[in-house]
Amino acid sequence: MLGAVLAKREVRKGFDALNRHDLDTLMDMFHDDGVFEFPSDTTMGGRYEGREAIRDWFERWYDRLPENRFTLHHISVENIFALGATNVAHVEWEDEETDRDGNVFRMTGVTAFEVEGGKARLVKDYIFDQDVLAEIWPPKGSVVA
Repeated sequence: MLGAVLAKREVRKGFDALNRHDLDTLMDMFHDDGVFEFPSDTTMGGRYEGREAIRDWFERWYDRLPENRFTLHHISVENIFALGATNVAHVEWEDEETDRDGNVFRMTGVTAFEVEGGKARLVKDYIFDQDVLAEIWPPKGSVVA
């Protein structure tokens, strides 16, 4: 059960870094060739491979939404008996984000983490409020200034 405790601690650490906009801590949690998948028909949707691409995604997100607050509800770990730092975790969350104009957006979702050797190999978001994403971001194919 130590592996489950460690995995849950790392998930909380990652979301704490998100809330603080601490990109250095967040990027250190990914493998160099890690992958982040964000489901959306907006300009933010897609598969981002490697720390640089992932960092660029988060920099665009923070630029558009300078305030965000994730509240974690449930964290589950696939292998509660894992002794090493390799596991799969899922977290259910709520997020409140505020854009530069003061508009507030609320979303819910689940994030899945495939962790290998203590670092994220794959992070995949499942957003339940796609209509909210469409309010924040232009559709895919749009030219973003």
